[in-house]
Order: sequence, then structure tokens, then C-alpha cells
Amino acid sequence: MRIIGGQFVLQFFIRKIVQGILLLLITSAAAFFLLSSAGSDAFTSLRENPQVSAAAIEKLRASYGLDRPVIERYGSWLASAARADLGDSFYYQVPVAQLVLARFWSTAILAFAAIGIACLIALTLSFLNVRSRSRPLSAFTDGIVLVFSSAPRIVISLFALAILVSGAVTSVFWLSAISLTVPLAALLLAQFNQSLQDAMLEDFVRTARAKGLSETTIILRHAFRAAINPALTLFGLSLGALLGGSVIVETVIGRPGIGSLTVTAVRNRDIPLLMGVMIVVSVAVWAGNTLAEVLQFVNDKRLKAQDGE
Repeated sequence: MRIIGGQFVLQFFIRKIVQGILLLLITSAAAFFLLSSAGSDAFTSLRENPQVSAAAIEKLRASYGLDRPVIERYGSWLASAARADLGDSFYYQVPVAQLVLARFWSTAILAFAAIGIACLIALTLSFLNVRSRSRPLSAFTDGIVLVFSSAPRIVISLFALAILVSGAVTSVFWLSAISLTVPLAALLLAQFNQSLQDAMLEDFVRTARAKGLSETTIILRHAFRAAINPALTLFGLSLGALLGGSVIVETVIGRPGIGSLTVTAVRNRDIPLLMGVMIVVSVAVWAGNTLAEVLQFVNDKRLKAQDGE
């Protein structure tokens, strides 16, 4: 059994690594060709400067390889990326990897805080809703889901900015984290609340009640485990949206991170920087989805062990 289990784990990680490589190849190729076919580059704006000649601009473009065919440039970029060399940023004139990783950790900490707050809200309200079976609380929970899920992130960010300007709250970090939390909390609350209610109707809950276990123990030790997997799936799928939301939140509130860096790269048509952001974000999303699957697998084993008791 241990050999079979070990083979399964090995096959799982091989499959995820292959998927990750394919994801990076497909997304990097698509992004590179789309960015390169935009009709302009980092030096296009120089044509509006009468003091810069067309020959000087073309010489500058050639020094960065922008005069070469797109396929050739992508091949060179891919070969360098395989050696962990993402090149230098056109705008910042520093290595892309150094710049992106520094900003990414800033956004990652923000995302972890948002995930923690969202999970706390979803788990707490779901537990209270199922434990109390109160109609007013159920209506309150449904109202939170409706309001939080329908609120545009730009509106949430502008509201947070107004709070920051008013001086009521001075922490840019926590305002940014809460702005990211709102839509995620709504999704997790809707999913986990429903999953927990469904779990409370299962046979193992009736068995636990027959054993004399308290309702709180049944919910926390048994129903939570059965209800958590759908929420983990949603968590894995929402990572991309969370990082995408950081573009709006960090730009509006003015917090440096991967989101604001992306906006700067787009404005300045900085292809190496945009590609670096895309690679790091893709790896983060892949890692998050892999972690969610691992946690689901571990939880499934616990559920099977619980059923066998």
C-alpha cells in the first residue's frame, strides 16, 4: 500500500510539473506575440521628440533586439528564461527578476492577509449560521454574499482610498488587504456555507449525534472536513483573480506591488518587465492550485479514516 501511495504521489507531482511547464510555454508565447504585435514599443514615444532622430531611435531599438522578427525574439527570450535570466527592464534599467520578485513578495503578503481575513469571515459566519439555525443570521449571511460579490473592485478601492484620505484609517496595507478580501470572502462564504449545510445532512452526522457528540463538536470535527474540499477548489481557482485584483487595488490606493508594477510596464510598453510579471504570476497561480489539490488529497484521506472508525 505504501508503494502504491508513493507511486500516486510521484505521478501527481510529475503531472503537475508537466502542466506547469505547458502553462508557462502557452501563456508566455501568447503574451509575447500579443505584446509584440501591439504596433508600438518602449521607444515609440520618442518619435514625438523633435530632438531625437529616426536613425537614433532605430539604433536604440536595434540595441534591444526590437528590430528582429518576433519569433526570433521569443526564442531568445525563452532560452534566457530557461536559464532564469529574464533580461533587463526597458523602463527601470534593472534586472527584471530582481524587480519583479521584490514587488511580488509585497503583493504576496497582501494576498495572504486577504485570504486569511476572507477565510476567517467565511468559516465563522458559516459555523454560526449552521450552529444557530437562525433565520435572521441566514438572511444576514445571504445579504453579505450578495453585496460583497456584486461590488466592483474599483468601487471598493475608491471607497478605501476615501477612508485613507479622511484619516479614519492610516494603514495602506490593511485597507488594501480588505479591498482584496471583499469579493473573495463573498465567494468563499457562499461556497462553504452551502457545503457545510449539505454536510450536516449526511449519514455520518446522524451517527455522530447518536453517539452523543455535541453539535459544536460534530460541526468542527466532522462536517468541516466534509465541507472544506469545494472551498479549497474555489480557493485554487480564485488565486488568479486575487492577483489580478491587486492591479486595481494597488494602483488606486497607491501601494507598490506587482499590480502597480504591471500598470507601469503596460504604460511604458516594457515587454521584458511584462513577461517577467506574467511568469511569476503564472508560477504563483500554478503553485496555489497544486497546494489546493494536495490539501484536498490530505483531507480525503482523513475523511476515509474517519469513515472507517
